[in-house]
Amino acid sequence: MLKPLTLMRISFFLLIMLINLNINAQQTYSTKDKKAIKFYETGKQLIIMRRFPDAILNFREATEKDKNFVEGYIALAGCYRILRDDQNVKFNLLTAFSIQPNIPGSMHEYYYLSQIFMKEGDYKNAELFIDRYLASNPTDARVTPQAKKMKDNCMFAQSAISHPLDLSPIALPDPINTFQNQYFPSLTADGKSMVYTVRNSTGMLDEENLYISEKNEKGWLKPEQVSTRINTKENEGASSISGDGKTLVYTYCTPRNGCDLYITRKLGKEWLQPGSIPGKINTSGWESHPSLSADGRTLYFASDRIGGLGKEDIWVTKLDSNDNWMKPINLGPSINTPESDFTPFIHANGKSLYFASRGYPGMGGSDLFMSEFSGDSAWSSPKNLGYPLNTFADEMGFTLSSDFSTGYFSKDVINSQRRYTSTLYSFNVPPELKGNVSCIYIKGKVFDADTKLPLKGRIELINLPKDKTEQSVFSDAQNGEFLLVIPDRSNYGLFVTSKGYLYQSLNFNTTDDKMLSVEDFSIYLKPIKVNSTAALRNIFFETAKYDLNQTSETELNKLAKLIKENNLKIEVSGHTDIVGNIQDNQILSEKRAKAVFDYLADKKEINKKDLSFKGYGSSKPIGDNKTDEGKQQNRRIEIKILK
Repeated sequence: MLKPLTLMRISFFLLIMLINLNINAQQTYSTKDKKAIKFYETGKQLIIMRRFPDAILNFREATEKDKNFVEGYIALAGCYRILRDDQNVKFNLLTAFSIQPNIPGSMHEYYYLSQIFMKEGDYKNAELFIDRYLASNPTDARVTPQAKKMKDNCMFAQSAISHPLDLSPIALPDPINTFQNQYFPSLTADGKSMVYTVRNSTGMLDEENLYISEKNEKGWLKPEQVSTRINTKENEGASSISGDGKTLVYTYCTPRNGCDLYITRKLGKEWLQPGSIPGKINTSGWESHPSLSADGRTLYFASDRIGGLGKEDIWVTKLDSNDNWMKPINLGPSINTPESDFTPFIHANGKSLYFASRGYPGMGGSDLFMSEFSGDSAWSSPKNLGYPLNTFADEMGFTLSSDFSTGYFSKDVINSQRRYTSTLYSFNVPPELKGNVSCIYIKGKVFDADTKLPLKGRIELINLPKDKTEQSVFSDAQNGEFLLVIPDRSNYGLFVTSKGYLYQSLNFNTTDDKMLSVEDFSIYLKPIKVNSTAALRNIFFETAKYDLNQTSETELNKLAKLIKENNLKIEVSGHTDIVGNIQDNQILSEKRAKAVFDYLADKKEINKKDLSFKGYGSSKPIGDNKTDEGKQQNRRIEIKILK
């Protein structure tokens, strides 16, 4: 789960080797005190035996005998580096360099000293010492590129700090932060459910589980386990929930098989038995950090699988028309670097990608970045999210509400026992962190129009000018619930279908920026039977004209498919509002009905004899002709089942 955190650690044995090389390289000492030299030589032998605490005692004695014994301080710093005691490393290196600024054979210690200052967020001193290292004309092909990158980070960080974002994170209330560690939050599109990872103690190998908290008008409620079907004795880590809260993908880790991605779906109030995502998603490598699109049909994740560009890369896969996951695709060099790129979060708009990376200039450690999708698989150059969201620590596990109003992330702190704890924070999102397109959503239920019972149906959102499906979700078979995100500003057709029913056609034109999300939206589908009628809300004509607009083809083709699949005989009827002359309205309604009739009649798969048309003018209103909304309802094309 937290694999990227280990990548910054130089191996235990490599550090020992560096210390041995440094000590063995000494030909002369900066002291003539024989006792100091004897303690130093003893310390060298203890290092070879891996007895570091004893070696430290001897090196300390050596520096006590001669306060200016430079090699003793360097050796102490090396021992403390193995023991991961940065403060003592820093103290001893600063002491050594205060005595002798340029120590032959030890200029690489400037690099290690700069690393420590970077970890502390002291970028001014970090830059000072990395400059000294680079000025020594280093030839170490392993360290020098990292040193140059550190220099870039120092410069970037100081600039970012001088131009901070207007960001005031607030720790979420106790009902959320009740555990020792909580991180990797994931939100539903309505912002009313949050799933996150919990580890209730501080060991890196302790059990992780998934918890969920619901939000009402009073705030976040006490979190509960997502499901006993999901949480096991193994680790259930970073997760992602779809916009409607009906699909959950999470990381499942075992000592034997490593980390894979698992998926489960919700039916009514219960989560079904989870399982490994089928297809070619999981490999023998490491898969984690999933992020689902709002409709649950696109999945971004991190993996170190063969074929990547770096240590970990971000990949994407999609469901095909048969609801099978396709082979994952690497996001490529516009996103991934030779270093670690992970914890992707795809916003509900499907275009704004946020992720953590160690490969771009930043504040040190892993920083958060964003990129915008511009079509044709093209992503914009990643932008660092800046200070104070990014700091010298590792930042990851970031999510934003669908309307870009609120952000959530976790922050690590060290408690009084010097153990890491993770706390969830929220903040008001400044303009600099917002994507190009905010979202609205439609939340409601689908019913049988006759029985009024909940119904499973497919809800498709189609961008009519592009004739492209932007979202596709199913309503819950037990309660009829659905949530669908409208991810862009366009003219959309909303089509609700279920086998054995007439589809319902609705139109949402979101080019008006004032359009808001819709709650409690009920949709009633009529069973296919004689005399059933349905209005076609995505058939368009110019005012007072009867020529079909090109954006009508999406609806017309769906209607043709309905007729063919159900062997229907229908009447196409035209209707108008009361504006204008009654006779003119009658003629206009008939010509518009005929235009639809002609389009369908040209389809080879439809028998023209099964079609008829009729104009009704303004004689059959279904809305109030005194209001603009009512008039719009009355201007319509309908179909009626004749057989």
